[in-house]
Amino acid sequence: MNNAQVDELVVKHLKANPQFFVQHIDLLDQLIIPHAQKGTLSLVEMQLERQRERIKELEAELALFADLAHQQQDIFLALMPLQKRLAQCKNFPEGVEEINKWARNFELQQAKILLFNDCWQKNPSVGEEFWIDRKGFELIRLERIGLRHFYLGELTNKEKSLLFLPEELPVGSIACCLLGMKKNQHKSTALLLFSARDTAHFHNGQDTAFLKHLVSIVELHLHRWLMIYQQAE
Repeated sequence: MNNAQVDELVVKHLKANPQFFVQHIDLLDQLIIPHAQKGTLSLVEMQLERQRERIKELEAELALFADLAHQQQDIFLALMPLQKRLAQCKNFPEGVEEINKWARNFELQQAKILLFNDCWQKNPSVGEEFWIDRKGFELIRLERIGLRHFYLGELTNKEKSLLFLPEELPVGSIACCLLGMKKNQHKSTALLLFSARDTAHFHNGQDTAFLKHLVSIVELHLHRWLMIYQQAE
């Protein structure tokens, strides 16, 4: 039996026996969990830490949507259904699938998120199709995006082959959004991509206000979906 199978049996046992730690209370203090910033935490401390992080996430969500509802009600109403569905997603693949379903309702070809391999620790739960090499993308960023956070338009076949799998082609035009951009920094942690069959669907000069708010929503959930993986410093 390999490690993955053992892990699965342990998870199933704990789910089926919610009173396990009540019957083995001494384990709560003995179990130590690695933490990127705080060294190690006990199981109880980890639970409290997760609760504090979730409270911060909820506060950020409320602040974002309160501001959006006040300033741009039409965008707020358009994004509310997506926000509700993303809030119910428990992991990264589920979140990407929900965004993709939402995009298809607008007759887009596809929506996907690519994670930069120098920003996130790889995990078997996140397939290879979700990763992108920063060095390869840098040529696209310099040519198409520059210091902006978005690119809307067409790509060369070589550029498409970097961002899309063979079965996802052909692609007419795309909207490429940089995720995780911090103030005064130009290093993104992920890409949010929308593709359309029509070469004229996305083009230079389009208003990006909607995309900006969409990016803010996705960023709120991205860390939560990936919080089981330690982000590389």
